[in-house]
Amino acid sequence: MGKRNKKGTSKQFRWTKPMEHVFLEILAEEAQKGNKPSNTFRAVSINLVVEAISKRFQVQCDAKYVENHLRTVKNQRQIICKIRGESSCGWDDNMKMITCDRATYDAAVMAHKKYEPFLNKSIDHYDEMALVVRKDMSTGSFASTLLT
Repeated sequence: MGKRNKKGTSKQFRWTKPMEHVFLEILAEEAQKGNKPSNTFRAVSINLVVEAISKRFQVQCDAKYVENHLRTVKNQRQIICKIRGESSCGWDDNMKMITCDRATYDAAVMAHKKYEPFLNKSIDHYDEMALVVRKDMSTGSFASTLLT
């Protein structure tokens, strides 16, 4: 899943959609269990992801890859929240999609190329992403109502 250097070891780890699904599924469950006491996950949670990815996809996953991808997901979530905060965009909660008209889309993508993957496209695993990157985790019956 990564490019090989001269020693034959991977210097990059490529996350596929199925890998990201497993990643978010496990970390969302861990967050709901309370294994994210602050802004970071406990090592045991990270190791669960490492083991699951390595075993299921027959790749050499490492905790640093999981932590790096967690930063990527946090950055994506920040972009999504920023776009949702703009008055020119709407939100389809059923489709988990930021909606806008063509002129708004063109202007937004021209000004911010990083917005393009999130406009007028369903956001895969949005709810899990929200659970994983939340700074203040609630547990119990109110946890699912706090997703934004």
